[in-house]
This record gives sequence, structure tokens and C-alpha cells, in this order.
Amino acid sequence: MRKLFTSLLFIVMAYTAMAEHTKGGWMYYTYLGPGSSPNSARYRITLKIYTKCVLDNPAQYCPTVVISIFSAASNLLLERQVIGSPDSVNMRNCPTAECHPCVSPLPAPICYKITTYEFIKELPITAYGYTISYQRCCRISGIINLKQPTFVVGDTWTVNIPGNAASPLCPTNSSARFPQNDTAIICRGNYFTYNFGAIDLNNDSLSYAFTNAYAGTPDGGTGGSCANEVSLPPPYNSAEYQAPYTGSEPLGRTVKINPYTGMVSGIAPDASGVYVLTVTVTEFIKGTTIKRGEVRKSLHIEVADCVSSKALLEPEYYSCDDFDMSFSNGVTGNIIQSFYWEFGDPASGVNNTSDLQFPSHTYSGAGDFVLKLVVNRGLSCSDSTTSIVKVYPVFKPDFKLENKCANAPVQFTDLTTSTYGNVNFWYWNFGDFNAATGNNISSLQNPTHVYSAANSYDIRFIVANNKGCIDTVLKTILITSGPSLSLAHDTLMCTIDTVQLNAIGTGAFSWSPNYNISSVNSSNPLVSPDVTTTYRVTLTDDIGCTAKDSVKVNVVSQVSQFAPNDTTICTTDNVILHLVSDALTYQWTESPAGNTLSNANIKNPIATPVTNTTYHVVGSIGKCMAQSSITIKAVPYPAANAGADQTICLGNSTQLFASGGSSYSWSPAAFLNNRLIADPTVTNPTANIKYVVSITDTLGCPKPGRDTVIVFVAKIKADAGPSDTSVVLDQPLALNATGSTHYLWSPAQWLSNTGIANPVALPQSDIRYIVKVSNDAGCFDYDSIMVHLFKLDAGIYVPNAFTPNGDGNNDYFHPILIGMRSLDLFKVFNRWGQLVYSGTGAQGWDGSFAGKKQETTTYVWYAEGTDYKNNKIKKKGYVMLLR
Repeated sequence: MRKLFTSLLFIVMAYTAMAEHTKGGWMYYTYLGPGSSPNSARYRITLKIYTKCVLDNPAQYCPTVVISIFSAASNLLLERQVIGSPDSVNMRNCPTAECHPCVSPLPAPICYKITTYEFIKELPITAYGYTISYQRCCRISGIINLKQPTFVVGDTWTVNIPGNAASPLCPTNSSARFPQNDTAIICRGNYFTYNFGAIDLNNDSLSYAFTNAYAGTPDGGTGGSCANEVSLPPPYNSAEYQAPYTGSEPLGRTVKINPYTGMVSGIAPDASGVYVLTVTVTEFIKGTTIKRGEVRKSLHIEVADCVSSKALLEPEYYSCDDFDMSFSNGVTGNIIQSFYWEFGDPASGVNNTSDLQFPSHTYSGAGDFVLKLVVNRGLSCSDSTTSIVKVYPVFKPDFKLENKCANAPVQFTDLTTSTYGNVNFWYWNFGDFNAATGNNISSLQNPTHVYSAANSYDIRFIVANNKGCIDTVLKTILITSGPSLSLAHDTLMCTIDTVQLNAIGTGAFSWSPNYNISSVNSSNPLVSPDVTTTYRVTLTDDIGCTAKDSVKVNVVSQVSQFAPNDTTICTTDNVILHLVSDALTYQWTESPAGNTLSNANIKNPIATPVTNTTYHVVGSIGKCMAQSSITIKAVPYPAANAGADQTICLGNSTQLFASGGSSYSWSPAAFLNNRLIADPTVTNPTANIKYVVSITDTLGCPKPGRDTVIVFVAKIKADAGPSDTSVVLDQPLALNATGSTHYLWSPAQWLSNTGIANPVALPQSDIRYIVKVSNDAGCFDYDSIMVHLFKLDAGIYVPNAFTPNGDGNNDYFHPILIGMRSLDLFKVFNRWGQLVYSGTGAQGWDGSFAGKKQETTTYVWYAEGTDYKNNKIKKKGYVMLLR
């Protein structure tokens, strides 16, 4: 355990000693001429390493570096070159107040130490050249757009010296040279420009792009001191980016690089800090697609929390769509208090100037105009700048392609229209990497490209003119495996016939075998084989793409055909005529004529005869024919009759009566004594029920006829109203019975009418009335009501005591209504006049208030009601609560 702890401590101390110092750099080479040996060349190889100006540890500075040379063909190590004391060590220091006046607040100064190592090397010229590289630990910590921790990521400086496989001019190339303007301050959230435009000594065509930063190895490959730090073989791993940043969008989606000029521009990220920015410039021999070399530069960009009063315009503005332009200062913030614009367009009169922050201007014509911006005019920290506005509409890029065939040259044609100026820049990315050509890009106007496989490819076409207009076209193309060829399905013919084959496509046709065929080069030859033959066709388009297909011609000497057996169906049904035949065409006729076939020219039509019908069919294969027939007998469905619907009383039985056939089947079987006879008995059904009877006969129709009957079960429930009620003398009582349609009351004494549901009674003594309720089917039921007569005045009668003790007797205090229509008010008060109960319900007071049982004492009550003559009655009194 002690040994393990010691090892971990050593690793941590090593990282601490070596970490957090590199800040980018680049490697390039210069061709110096032929070497002393035949077929060799001399190169000056230069390595520039950027580090912090003040290192955390002296060990972070390397007076000696080991640069590795690998074969680009095999990636095998050829040799290592030890470079002693650096050629130069420069300090790029920019104090903020000096370099960036009128920036608020002042960010920390920017300082780079640039260490340059150089050596001259003679190398044999090979087909694929060399990879030169140096790897080292460690980047500075806290880089915003890389995954943390960044000090263990390291860096790789590398360059490729090309071989002569692509062109004999490639080994004589010198790298493009980036400018060394590395101390700019970018204010977060502000528009900025940063020039990565390179100079090429060979006058090559240059193309710029953001690319992934390379990672090194944490200890430089083998670990230890600077002298031991060596590069691993290529290919090299990319550093891991922190989302949403990527190598192609290192400062976010709002910052782009101009592939033509190398100018980086856009809106800086909102988060302040250090960002890794890597740019690759690719060199093409001018006027060709031959890639001559490429150089990559990696730089740590400082995005500061600041606002500048600088007047910042884009180097050039282009209006390639119309004459309208909108402008804004590339720097925003309250440090800028005023704006003054001159659009350089005197012909526009008073519209030639503006004091708006975001002005728009419609130019009077095409041309180059000088745009001028002054910020804080007449104030401190005033600044001004100019730019060129190029107004040359219309510039519309487009392209077309021909010969969309894999493994053959695909022709791309530029269709760009440029009203002003000439198109002078083309950049094609064909969306794949073709091993045969070694690349997937071109700078020609109308290039060709060979795709190795049929697939969809995303094409990027960037085009510009000499007026500065530039635009990009994105299209997805489909590369096919050959020309489109369609051929009819396999066919059948008679030995005495001739058949025409039909191939559809564009190009030259070639048929095989050359056997009884009118032309082997026609798209639609005539063939007359006497045995079954498969003919194969090859279609070749004008660029050599081919497609193949075949058709089998089956040859027969006669038609094989069999009709189904005669059959019987039910009238109004249909039947499919299942003919067995190998014929190609069919013609059906029927006798007698009736137009009962769905289609008289298909193999298996649907027939719907209404009478006995014979169907004849002729099947043909060219001149070979066969005839068949089938007779279909149409028989009507059985005339099923389930009888009339019935109504019976609950508890009774009935009998069903069906007719129309020879066999019967009832459904459901519930309550039936026999479901398979014509007249089953329905025994004591408990509810309405619907029966369906299926009837068959012996006349030939194979399907049953059906009919339905419903048995309604009448359930009579007499209801004479409440079981008893009370009235006072001379108080009329309205009776009300329910349950069916017919009513009969008894006895008739004191009733207004005994034969209605709601007679009026005027009883003179206690009496029970009985009502008989019945329907038309004779079903009936009885109920009764007891009427008590009180020979008292109509009024409210109240007891003087109650005992709410839960024994079921006198537990509630409520008035007794005699001859009353309603109780309108009933209240109870305690001895202090507090209301303890109020209500009109039948239950009354339970002797509690607010959920608490009330004490034993005397309470006052008050009641109001309306009698049967609509007289208002009011009463009050006392009640004793006993427990």
C-alpha cells in the first residue's frame, strides 16, 4: 500500500510540475531546393509553441524538443530529430490600456511567450511524403470549450510534407504562412473579426475551415523531462469538446470562418474565458483539384467581460440579392453614446446619412460604396472606421449534375448567375471520400467525381464572384447503381404465336440468347420460341452504366382449363367462379343473359344469378383456346315466420308458433321447453325476451331463413300511495295510485270516482281504501291506504316533553300536523333566548346544539303552518327536555 501511494503521489507531482502552460501554436515547412542526393529535397521545418509568459514551474520550459518524422504511407517512425536551444523566444505582450483604449471595464493584459524551434532536413521524395509532429503536455486549465480538466489534454503540433503521388509539384511546396496577430481581445457578446488569412509562397488556391484541436498525451508520449517527450505515431486524437461547442463551431454557431479569405467573424460567446480555436488552411495547385498541402494553427482565444467603444465594421459588405442594406456596429454597450453613418451614396440625397444605431439604406444603383461610421462623435473615446459596401445584385448560385451512376464519372455543372462581375471561386464538397481519387473536394468550375457506391450524398457548393458575392448551395443527391430499367413480368405463349417483349429505359439494349428473336438491339423485339426460354436484356447508358433484367417466356401447346362443379346457391347470394386455368385472357357469357357477372373478362368473376344460369368461358393463350361451363341453380331463401309478438303476465307461460320450412332452431334457448321444434312453450319468463328462429327447407337453398318474435312480460306493481294518512273532518283527500293503465277502488264510500287513478275522498270516519291495478292483458295487483279521521280543528299539536336518550322513544321533539297543508316554521329557544333549533322537517330537534347535548330544563318553541284551507296558523309553548 505504501508503494502504491508513492506512485500516485509521483504522478500528481509530475502533472503539477508540467501542467497548465501551453496555449497553442503551429508547425510549418519551407522548401529550400533539391537535396544533395538524387530524388531528394531540403526543407526548413519550423515549430512555434505558445505558452504562458510567466510559467508556474521552470520545468515547463523546454530548451530541447524531440521532433518525430513518420512515413505518411505507413505511419511508421523513421527518425527523431533533437532540436537544441530555440532559435528565438519572443514575448507577445499587450497591456490593455495601451492596446485597447476605450474598453470598459479593462480586462487583464494578454501575454504569449512564443518559442520557435527550427531545423533543416533533407528527405527522399516518396509517393506519399512524411508526417512531422511533436506532442507535449499540457494545456492551460479551465478552457471553456473543452471538457474538463483541460490541463491533462496536451497538444499536438504536426504538418504533412506531401509526396509526388498526386503531382510532381507537391514535394516543392512551402507551407502557407499564418499571420501572427495573437493578442486581440474579444469582448463577450460583441461582434468581432479575427484574420486567419494566410500567405502562400507558391500562389496556390487556399481554402480555410475550423477543425478539431488535437490532444497530446498527458506526459508527452513517454513521460519525464522535455528531452524525453516524443510524439506517438499518427493518426492523432481530437480533443473532447464541451457541448454545444465543436471543432467546426469552436465559438458557437454565431461565429464562422470565411473559407475563401480566412476571416473569422460573428458574435462572440456570452461566457468569458479561454477558448481553443484551430484553423486548417488547405492548399490546391491553382486551377486544379490537386491538394498540395495543409497547415493547421491552434490558438487560445481570450473572450473578456468587456465592452468597447470601437467603431467596428465588417471588412466588406455585400448586397447580392437586392439594393437594400442594414448596418450595425460590431460593438455594443452603453459606452457608445452616439452614432453617425455616411452610406457613400450621394445620389440618395438626404438619405445618405443617419444617426440611428441600426440604420437601413436603399442604394441608388450598383457599385462599390464607402461606408463610414463614427461613434461618440465629438465625445471622448470617439472612433471611426470605413468599409466598402459592394452592391451587385443579383447573385444566385446553383448547379446541376448528370450521370448519377456509381463507379462512373458524375458531371457537376455550375449554373450560377451573376448579374455583375464574374464567378471566380468554386469549392465543391462531394459528400464522400473516394479512395481512388484521394479526396472529395474540388475547386474546378465543372468538376467530375466518381462515387464508389449507390447512396444518398450531401453536396456543399460554395461559389463567389470577383465582386465579393459568396453563397453556399446544399443539395442531397441520389447516386444509383445503374440506369433505370423496367421489364414486364414473365409471360406465357402458345407455340403457334409470337410475343412482343417490352423493356423501358434510356440507352442501348442487348438481348440474349439470339433465339427466335426479331432484333437483339431493340427495346421491344418480337420472339417466337418453340420451347420455354428466358430472355435476358442489358441496358447500357451513354456513360457506360449498365442495368440487367430478364423475362421468362413459358411456351405451351394448349390451354389447360377446368371449370368447377355445378352448384346451388340461395337467391340474392353471390358465388366466386373458381376456374382452374393457365390462360392469359378470358371471355365469359351466361345463359339466359342477365348481366350477373362482376367482370366477364377475368379468370374468377363473381356471379349473382336470380334464376338458374349456365356460365360459359373461353380461356386463351394467344391462338390456343379452351372452353368450359358451370351451371348455378338459384333457390329462394325459406319464407321464415316466427309469429306475432305476445304479451303475458309475469309468472305465466305462452307458446310460440313458427312456419315456412321443415326444420327449426330457436335462439336463445332460455325458458323454452324445446328449441328445435316449430311451436315450443315459453315457461315463466322473468323479463321481455326476443327469440330468433332459423328455418331451413328441402328445396335446395343451403342457408336458413330467419325471423324474430318478442315476448313481452308485463309486471304489475300497484301503489296506492303512503300506507296510512290522516285528515280532519270535512278535509278532502286526493288519492293517487300508480302501476299500470286501469284502476278500480273499493269501497266506493265517500269517493268521487272509483274507476280512475286519482279520485278525491271525503271520509267521515276511519276507512281503508283498496285499489286494483290492471292492464289490457288481464294482469293485475292490489294495494291499500288507511285513512284516519280526526274530529279536531286543523292545527299544529306539540308535545310538552321529550327524552332524547337514544332508546327509540320520544328521542326527537317535533310538532304533529293535523289537517295541515305544510309546516312553514319551527324554532326552539333556550331560557336565555338563544336559538338552538330551526327547521321544517319531519324529524325535529334531537336535544343538542352545536354538537353538544343540552341540559335538562324547559325550552320555548314557536311554530307556523298553513292548513288545508290555506289559513295561516301560529302557535308557541314550552317543552321539557328530560334525560
